[in-house]
Amino acid sequence: MTYERFGCATQLSPFIECYFVWDSKTALEQELVVESPPNSFCSIVFNYGDPYRLQNIKYAQLAVPRHFIAGQSIYSYKLFLQGRIGITGIVLKPAALATLFHLPAYAFTEERVDLFNVFSHQLLQPYIQQIEEAANPIEKVKALEAFLLHQVQTQSPSPDFIDIAANQIVESNGMISITQLVQNSCMSRRTFERRFFQKVGLSPKYYARIRRIAHLCNLIAGKQKVNWQELFYGCEYYDQAHFIKDFEEFTGRSPQQYLQENTELAQYVKKPQQQQL
Repeated sequence: MTYERFGCATQLSPFIECYFVWDSKTALEQELVVESPPNSFCSIVFNYGDPYRLQNIKYAQLAVPRHFIAGQSIYSYKLFLQGRIGITGIVLKPAALATLFHLPAYAFTEERVDLFNVFSHQLLQPYIQQIEEAANPIEKVKALEAFLLHQVQTQSPSPDFIDIAANQIVESNGMISITQLVQNSCMSRRTFERRFFQKVGLSPKYYARIRRIAHLCNLIAGKQKVNWQELFYGCEYYDQAHFIKDFEEFTGRSPQQYLQENTELAQYVKKPQQQQL
């Protein structure tokens, strides 16, 4: 089983975090359950393998659409996979659904929305065919990038202060002053928070909390033992109680339980490294 990440073209960097290809090559011998903490990103996903199911805060068992948009995940979720895994997708920066696609990000929170409910069959089908016929991961990613470049050419998106602020939250792993972001935007706090919610789907403060937990979970992914005190101080938590409260809220378990029980993708493949096309 392989999981690879790829960087994007420079002109897409304000909107795209990375591309990924997850492929098992052959059918799984038994059902695989993979868990993911909230990661602070939305995504557009194309499935060229077998169908799979999702469990999250909203759905006990959701048959995931073959090709879909995933909005912000506030809490941990699980994927139940059978047969062959063949999934490729675009990891979007936090405001990209709004800026690049003119979609209301808040409408997609905790959802997997069928791509054909958003884009026309005429637009999507050529890219889906390219993905399915691609001989290797790089060719699949080239099809994803062509889809995005078409969007840029037709929509002429322009990042604004909300895009910049949301991307700064990502880059700082949630450890940034929201008050300073508001001041830099030259907006009132109320206007900033309203526009941030419209473009990202969450309030800036809440989004920063999720981003910090996502960063922390990434640090412990695939590990069997960690220094919790070093981690929560490194992530700028005031004290252990504050750290545990946030961790339990977003993952549903204590930090130690999560470390012992989690079934993240890193348990099955090497921690993915980002590549350039």
